[in-house]
Amino acid sequence: MKKYDVIVIGSGAGLEIASFAAGRGLRVALIEDGPLGGTCLNRGCIPSKMLIHSADVAEEIRNSSRFGIKSKIESVDFGSIVRRVNKEIDSDSANIERSIISGKNPTLYKTQAKFVGKKTLQVGSEEITADLILIATGTRPASFKLLDNKEIPYLDSTKALRLEKQPKHLVIIGGGYIATELAHFFGALGTKLTILVRGNLMLNNEDNEIAQWFTAEFMKKYEVLLDSEAESIKFEHDKYSIKLQNSDKIIKSDQLLIAVGRTPNTDVLDVAAGGIELNEHGYIKVDQNLKTNIDGIYALGDVVGIAPFRHTANKQAEVLIRNIFLGEKNSIDYTEIGHAIFSSPQIAGVGKTEEELKKGGTPYRAGKFELKNTAMGSALQANGLIKIMTDKSAKEILGAHIVGPEASILIHEVIIAMQNNNSVDAIGDAVHIHPALNEWLQRAFFDLN
Repeated sequence: MKKYDVIVIGSGAGLEIASFAAGRGLRVALIEDGPLGGTCLNRGCIPSKMLIHSADVAEEIRNSSRFGIKSKIESVDFGSIVRRVNKEIDSDSANIERSIISGKNPTLYKTQAKFVGKKTLQVGSEEITADLILIATGTRPASFKLLDNKEIPYLDSTKALRLEKQPKHLVIIGGGYIATELAHFFGALGTKLTILVRGNLMLNNEDNEIAQWFTAEFMKKYEVLLDSEAESIKFEHDKYSIKLQNSDKIIKSDQLLIAVGRTPNTDVLDVAAGGIELNEHGYIKVDQNLKTNIDGIYALGDVVGIAPFRHTANKQAEVLIRNIFLGEKNSIDYTEIGHAIFSSPQIAGVGKTEEELKKGGTPYRAGKFELKNTAMGSALQANGLIKIMTDKSAKEILGAHIVGPEASILIHEVIIAMQNNNSVDAIGDAVHIHPALNEWLQRAFFDLN
């Protein structure tokens, strides 16, 4: 059995740890059975946002008449858009792999890993071990029970990002962030959409008022069927027939996208054989320092199911590097980690929602402001909502939630304030440029008074 100083499983955020450890002279094994760079680079946030920008441009052109500009889209070269993005993504991934191979350390194992014992992994025909193991294997698209064991082709988020033929009519099952981002991409480029949402709101993990606002706006553009589930799905002659539960309605389409969540890759890694404990949802259980129940084994990224975003994983990797290799004692405050959904309109949030505060019995105050009541809202001919949650004295920020233009950028002003004394006054007292978009955010803080 070959022994390493460090084994890293997964080449997303785990790559940072592997590179750092190798740079300190430790013998490192890096295990990755897919393209280098992990989910974010190859089948997640980077290619999706590159594709979505094309949708943003198309939507702006279609809406140009509101500014007195008459324009139209003559054609959409859908295949070219997808090929351009994936050519760049594949090139970046290949460059990472070449760099690792040429450097000799880490040693790259391009195969699936499985635990076969405590701190022992099977990689191809070899068994390897190390005193320090870091698991960063991420998640994959969740399966859809209605299609289990049936030979019916369908798109998941990975396949959708590489689809080169634009669907005429796409049915999307799911109402979460992946479903809404991909709906915006396909819909803005001209595909007819029907979206089946199990509950009464899209994005129901967001603050309820924000989710309501988003759902109402999305329903103005696309066919969104709330409280709807598929009873049966048939695929004949390259067409889908989807019958809805408790209804005679049958939806016919030429493409189907299933976006009903994510599943941790702990089963394929067989972490149980390594004695590693999982929670009830199959994610690896870790303490506040990302330690598993096995001494010397840590986990990070989506596989632990905590704020599952790439920027979270990057922060986790930074903290692990500092704590394990530099002897520091750092922790992560997940309440200060924001997120964004790049649909149209955009959504962003950080901290607690109003529902979470109510459930926890936390006294709070709320401030709200609509974009249409600002000068920049008039200039953009756009609307949106910002909602601020503070403690009862309106001194400390507890959460912020935005739906509207550039939400993914605006939220950072709140994130920085929360990470630096968490003071409401830090934003309320700052002189904001007039009539910039961030004035909208300040007005929401003024509404607390």
